[in-house]
Amino acid sequence: MQLSTLSSLQWNLIAGGLAIFLFGINLMGDALTNFAGPKLRGYVEKYTSNPIKGVLVGVLITGLIQSSSATTVIAISFVRAGVMSLEQAIGVILGANIGTTVTAILIGFNLDYLSYFICLIGVIVFLFSKKRKGKYIGEILVGFGLLFIGLKMMGDSLAELKNIPGFEDIVTSLGRNPLIAVIVGALLTALIQSSSAFIGIVQSLYASGAIGLSLSLGFLFGANIGTCITGVLASLGGSLSAKRTSLFHVLFNVLVSIIFLILLVPYQGFVTFVSDKFSLNPMMTIAVAHFSFNFVGMILFLPIIRQVSRVLHKIIPGKDSIFSDVKDIELEESLINTFPAAALDQAKSAIIKESKIALETIKATRKYLNSGDKNDLSTANQAEALVNEMDTKIQKYILDISKSNLVSELEGEIHNYLQVQINVERVSDLAQNLGEYFDEINEANEKYNEEALEDLNKIYDLVINNYVNSIEVFESEDSALYEKLKEDEANLDLLEQNLRKSHYKRLRNGENLTTVASSVFVDIASTIERIGDHAFNIARLTVDPVKVHSEYEKQIVKLHEE
Repeated sequence: MQLSTLSSLQWNLIAGGLAIFLFGINLMGDALTNFAGPKLRGYVEKYTSNPIKGVLVGVLITGLIQSSSATTVIAISFVRAGVMSLEQAIGVILGANIGTTVTAILIGFNLDYLSYFICLIGVIVFLFSKKRKGKYIGEILVGFGLLFIGLKMMGDSLAELKNIPGFEDIVTSLGRNPLIAVIVGALLTALIQSSSAFIGIVQSLYASGAIGLSLSLGFLFGANIGTCITGVLASLGGSLSAKRTSLFHVLFNVLVSIIFLILLVPYQGFVTFVSDKFSLNPMMTIAVAHFSFNFVGMILFLPIIRQVSRVLHKIIPGKDSIFSDVKDIELEESLINTFPAAALDQAKSAIIKESKIALETIKATRKYLNSGDKNDLSTANQAEALVNEMDTKIQKYILDISKSNLVSELEGEIHNYLQVQINVERVSDLAQNLGEYFDEINEANEKYNEEALEDLNKIYDLVINNYVNSIEVFESEDSALYEKLKEDEANLDLLEQNLRKSHYKRLRNGENLTTVASSVFVDIASTIERIGDHAFNIARLTVDPVKVHSEYEKQIVKLHEE
């Protein structure tokens, strides 16, 4: 095939069509995600208690956000944070692979003519809707219409490939070597990071007669392998479970592709039979092939998820981080009305577990300060996400205890536990803020000199010491340790003031005032000191608790309900 013949193609329409198609998919997926609401990620965690539910959630979420890669990344992020087990994540990924066929099925309806009207309706809805939900609906319609418009532009131009001398020979050669088609499909999908987009291109080429069914199926298998790249990237630097989840995603798609390559002739016959039986158009034929491929793969792996998990543990051995050890919190709802004092003990144990995760947030940001390694920042963000998850559950549990009719003698303790819980969560928030400061510095390719870095490590040492001791006071009610903590808290305040003076001295001695590192130094020191304040609050609430009245507690409950 000569370059001169390739230059006759309308590359501007191919490029523009691909751009519009990708934009349409992303717009529709983002709008559907926003329409579903911010609790979407919560549904993934909540409704994946067994593999079958995990599959259904994977199908639903991927159908909504139009991206199996995004669903896989969500699952991996939950595994990294310790919120989801490997078995749950495998179920979600199996469902995500089926859910990603929704785009191909929509394309199969071939709504080229109607797509322009759908876009117009979407724009009108967007412009005239005053409510946010209405605007999301408009964006969904616009994205849906653009998907077909872009595909039409791109498909019409790509159809001309079959008229180029030599193209038929290349197609024939690839048809004889479907493994090469798989490799090409995987590479191209990894390049554009969208299996939906690549399969849409394959549907157009097949519908135009440019390629045959055998080559289309090879590309389809490759697309499923190529889409794993996003999950692999998401697992880098993560926990061992996150790496195992990503490895499963790769192995699943590779193994299923190998099985279908071995059975390519009968599989092609099956697809042809279904297409003829139901008079499917060419685009829908590829959509059905895509669906059946992933559905059979799910059926093969669903019954052996536990065995697969054991194999993955052998391939990637080792014990996960602290997140896996403390993520499970026991909050028995039945105790609230039958034995509220025991329920409060469970809440205390849960707070202690949460406090250990918050400590990891502090330690990870300190590592990031010294190393500049993004993996340390990622660990801090994972810890903060897990703290937020635990915070929601624990606060609700404590407030539910406060509504019991049997807690009049526990009102003060309930209030103090609630305040301790709030302070623990705030410690994690502030630690994450530190990570954001350090990220700004690293993005600007800056770093602190040896003296400034030593100052920050000193105050980090003291605040970690104070936080650990405050949790020990909360756990053991050690009044002697509390008295020592009072001194350490005063030392922390003094150290923060000294850090400010040292920084201003460096500035007077000629340090660049315009750098990001210089501008945020005082903010960093102040944030670390605020972490110390919240740490001290935890100990103070334990040894010197605030007295509350029943009416005050009722106001807290009412505020929560509102």
